[in-house]
Amino acid sequence: MEPVQKKPIEYLLEFIVNISRQMIVSGANLERVELAIGRICDGYGLKDVGVFLLNTHMSVSAAWPDGVYATRQISIPAAGINLDQLKKLNRLSYRVAAEHPEPELLSGMLQEVMEFKDYPDLVVLLGQCLGMVCLALILGGTVMDAVAVVPVTIILHYMQIMFSSPSIDRIVANAFCMFAATTAAIFLVHYGLGDHTGTVVITVSLLVLPGIPLVNAMRNLFCNNEINGILQLLKVALETLSLAIGTYISFTIFGRWIVW
Repeated sequence: MEPVQKKPIEYLLEFIVNISRQMIVSGANLERVELAIGRICDGYGLKDVGVFLLNTHMSVSAAWPDGVYATRQISIPAAGINLDQLKKLNRLSYRVAAEHPEPELLSGMLQEVMEFKDYPDLVVLLGQCLGMVCLALILGGTVMDAVAVVPVTIILHYMQIMFSSPSIDRIVANAFCMFAATTAAIFLVHYGLGDHTGTVVITVSLLVLPGIPLVNAMRNLFCNNEINGILQLLKVALETLSLAIGTYISFTIFGRWIVW
């Protein structure tokens, strides 16, 4: 029995849901994704386009110019932040909308864009350490505070990698990561590597605060995506609260060693 040949509309909708999924995972706000979907659909002349988009699920339906109708749905995993990947995906959406290549080729084009090389872990870690050292000095910390930030940043970096599994909830992971980072800061300052525990803790906490998700949530609220904005804002609030809980537990256990 010969396999059933896919229709052009099916290839196109599969591409749309897959590129949209990757854009959201890379940190795009939903407004940007909706604009990309509309751009591609307009480029191919699709009719009766319907888009249902949440941070965890999306569904797209449309009709080809000849009247053939199709729909595709896909789940969306937890988002991360990869602005370099997002830039490449956004450029691909513009290219597809402008050139409208054969739908059968779209999957390969997306795969080609996704085959990028991440920065080596050591380079990322060095960048984080340098950023945190500068931030500690900007926040009024001493040179010793800036020195203490480095080992705490290293601990926090590898704790985040350890809890990066999709099966581990980000709220739980944040609490454990911040507990470990705060405890390390307390001990380092207590034994002389650093002058102010608060400065070190505040500095490294900025490394894990969900800043871009907060911006995306507020943008959704002001761009007629109230449901997504409220859900995303609630998630950001819980993740931020979990950071505070991790810090509070560490302060409660090791409070007598804190140096302000």
